[in-house]
Amino acid sequence: MTTTPLQRTNGKHSAATAPGENRAARAIAAMLSPSILASAVLLIAGTVDSGWWGFWWAAATAVVLLGLPMAVLIALSRRGVVDSRYVRRREHRFPVYGGVCVLIVAVLAAQLLLGPALGIPMSVTLTAMFLLLGVTTLMVITLAWKVSAHTAMAATFAVAVPVLAGGWLVFLTWMVPVAVAWSRLRTGDHTYWQTVVGIWMGVLIGGFYGLMWNWSI
Repeated sequence: MTTTPLQRTNGKHSAATAPGENRAARAIAAMLSPSILASAVLLIAGTVDSGWWGFWWAAATAVVLLGLPMAVLIALSRRGVVDSRYVRRREHRFPVYGGVCVLIVAVLAAQLLLGPALGIPMSVTLTAMFLLLGVTTLMVITLAWKVSAHTAMAATFAVAVPVLAGGWLVFLTWMVPVAVAWSRLRTGDHTYWQTVVGIWMGVLIGGFYGLMWNWSI
């Protein structure tokens, strides 16, 4: 008798889904990854605040803060140092988050020091600060528990973008965390509560970001 394949998620098993569903779920996770959504928030913030000048500074910041770590993770996953570019094993996540935090702090220090001379928009620096807040929060939680960085960033995106570009967008942006949560559950990478806690974390960070945006930009 043939048994149904199982997927392991954080020490728990769940029944494998159909191959087509898994392909769709993996595609959503890739297209709506934290680095892509964080880059989108950076680009929108810079553009809304300072037009093309802000766009290019946001793009440069995204390449360093988000593109570089992802390139390193892809290389490490191909060498077998980590299990995938998304680092599924909790014990591997802490040093990754720590390294990203160090990188963000270095970039923030340079922007705060050189920003007035180079004309770096404050919107870009503010958004980078909230990226640091998000990664630091994930790192602290990861000490004891695995939470979904995908849904955390997706919810931050869903809350932040309407603040930046128009409240009506909320009806569109909230499709993102719903789709991402479905994808993380379907692939077996996270449990229900790991995705839910990630969403609530993103809502809180996105809401705080919106308050600071309205206050300072």
